[in-house]
Amino acid sequence: MDSSRSPHRCLEFLFSFLESSNAPVVITDARQPDHPVVFVNAAFERITGYVRADIAGKNCRFLQGSDRDQSDRAHLAEALAHGLAVECMLRNYRKNGEMFWNKLYIFPMKDDDGKVTHFAGFQHDMTREKQLVGELEDAGVEREHLVDRTSRKRAHTARLSRDLINAQEAERKALARELHDELGQRLSALNLLLHRALPYFEDSGAKALWSQAERELGSLVGLVRDMSVSLRPPGLDYFGLEPTIGHLLSRQFEGGPSYVFEYAGLPPRLDAAIEIGVFRLVQESVTNIVRYARARHVVVEVNGGAKGDEIEVIVRDDGVGFDATHWRENGARNGRSGLAGMSERVQLLGGSLCVDSAVGQGTRITATLPLLSLAPAEEK
Repeated sequence: MDSSRSPHRCLEFLFSFLESSNAPVVITDARQPDHPVVFVNAAFERITGYVRADIAGKNCRFLQGSDRDQSDRAHLAEALAHGLAVECMLRNYRKNGEMFWNKLYIFPMKDDDGKVTHFAGFQHDMTREKQLVGELEDAGVEREHLVDRTSRKRAHTARLSRDLINAQEAERKALARELHDELGQRLSALNLLLHRALPYFEDSGAKALWSQAERELGSLVGLVRDMSVSLRPPGLDYFGLEPTIGHLLSRQFEGGPSYVFEYAGLPPRLDAAIEIGVFRLVQESVTNIVRYARARHVVVEVNGGAKGDEIEVIVRDDGVGFDATHWRENGARNGRSGLAGMSERVQLLGGSLCVDSAVGQGTRITATLPLLSLAPAEEK
């Protein structure tokens, strides 16, 4: 057995798996200027029309062509500059010039010292989902002009909204399952094989090489686990909203700030779209608190509302706050484009979002969602 090849075989295994994945994957080198592409798989070639010879050594922005006026580009650039995971939506262009909406899930890859060396990007063609959003907007205009069809169109819009949210979450869930069940299990099997091979590494140099391979493999396993949980919280399907939010808060605020979580006036289980919608609202809110707020105390409230036919979500902190006067317009520019995503999700669920904040006075985010709006309705 040639012990010097073991770490390379680990990497070869990883690239082999990524190559066979149905999800488009691109890897860039964060150590080189302008983050050049060092790997794309066959699925990436299929979705973009570019072959690897066209892509190698370039920055992925070439997929945007001349269409650079996109709000999520600032959010993406900020995350890459700070070595953070990021999710964003961009207009990209295939080799034949056709535009498609590209949903990017980008994750940093770190070495033993915690330094980011590469970024791995997973892509999803969201063009069809965007078309559904357009249909929703068209339905809204039609409701204003055709009063006699208001009830029917509202039910139709609600179903499209739920289908859109479910489509987005189904993609996240499928990607999380593929990472956990396929890549995660194969990495675990590879780890077992690596430990079985330990007796063959006799001299000190070979053992040091084995230890390096073990650390790299452990880092990959941790990365896959974190990516899977971020894409789809496994507890939500099995335990419901309250314990899943509780687990999220305990994990996010493990090292501070202190927090209070209140959950009252709601049944044990809610509509699936409402549950994932509320979870994403809380998840995005606490992520912003951890990144930006420098808060000492946080309060998260989820309750049944005054009338019992709605759900109210309140997340407030005593952090640095920000000027919320024009938060919708200034979201991308001040690094808080996550608020725009929260607003879009709340609107799709037929609710309302209020952001109350001022510099030095903390932040309060309140979302109100109708519990009955997503119930199946018959066509009249």
